Amino acid sequence: MATGAQPRFLLNGAQVIARAAIEGGVRFFAGYPITPASPLYHEMIRALPKVGGIAIGASDEISALSYCIGASLRGWKAMTATSGPGFALMVESLAYALMTEIPLLLVLAQRMGPSTGAATASSQGDLLFAIFSNSGSYPLPVFSPESIHDTYALTIHALNTAERLRTPVILLVDKELMMSTRTVFPEDLEGPPPLSRPLASGDTPYRSYEIHAPEDIPPFLPVGSHQAQVRVTGSAHDRQGLLQKDDPEVLELLEHLQAKIWNRAEELWIADVEGPEDASWTWVSFGTAAQSARAAFVQAQKQGELVKLVVLKTLWPLAETTLQRILGPTSRVLVIEENPWGHLAWLLSRLVPKERLVSLHRIGRRIDPQEILDVFKSHEAA
Repeated sequence: MATGAQPRFLLNGAQVIARAAIEGGVRFFAGYPITPASPLYHEMIRALPKVGGIAIGASDEISALSYCIGASLRGWKAMTATSGPGFALMVESLAYALMTEIPLLLVLAQRMGPSTGAATASSQGDLLFAIFSNSGSYPLPVFSPESIHDTYALTIHALNTAERLRTPVILLVDKELMMSTRTVFPEDLEGPPPLSRPLASGDTPYRSYEIHAPEDIPPFLPVGSHQAQVRVTGSAHDRQGLLQKDDPEVLELLEHLQAKIWNRAEELWIADVEGPEDASWTWVSFGTAAQSARAAFVQAQKQGELVKLVVLKTLWPLAETTLQRILGPTSRVLVIEENPWGHLAWLLSRLVPKERLVSLHRIGRRIDPQEILDVFKSHEAA
């Protein structure tokens, strides 16, 4: 490197996520190798012990997530990583973590499915799977970086959300992000300061799920604490953590599981919004497909088109008030994504009338920026 040259690194997405996770306080990782999550598995196995953490190669995906749940119950920041087939095995344990309000980060690296699918083909087909992965469809936050360059900050933000709200959080990525190498500058490896889960003060008798309003976050004590007995159950329970089904507290706590996420939808909103307020079209995308959308957007601007671009980083919960404000004034909304039938477009159909919604979706290949421009211009001419 020449004297005075700006430092730079060649990193893939897995290496960036691993750096962010460790900087964000993760000290426990358990995983099972599966493409395209394997690079992150190997990076955490290599790097985490160097900072005093524990990294375990589990015998299967169910064990991997269960180990993370146990570590988090003892107060450790925990993370795992998998792909679609492994996530299918994890969902029962993920629901347990949701019900018991155990913070952890799950990195879901998408590949083309279903079943074993195509392990080395990128896809965005797990969006709805991630969002609706538990019985009852209770909400859990889902974040998705656009590129390696925003992955670091968003990983720490996802960890902070898990800890602050005592919830599992999914970081939704894909093969292209995980396994592609890019030039990364120091400013790309900066993020928010790490946060920790709210701890019980000891001033009052401890109850595992003590809340006073639906959106409250119960204070945390690790299992085995000398301060108080900590009860944890995945069954319906009261504020003490005792198994119940007829107690009014059961329904209050189920309402709480929704409210602590839904009531913070606007607060959790992260997106890039570019273009004029009076644009006649709004293009919406997420993940690495947004890179094609951004390239097409630049070309459209050069051609004088009145287009606005929205790249969603928070995929769930949807910040409906903000989205309606952004999408409402435009005559058409074009949704660009790489999955079979337009999953994000379906989610947005609650906010945008069908006649205003245009879905561009493909599987098995990247969407070309020119393809986006062609679809846009064909509808403009219609």
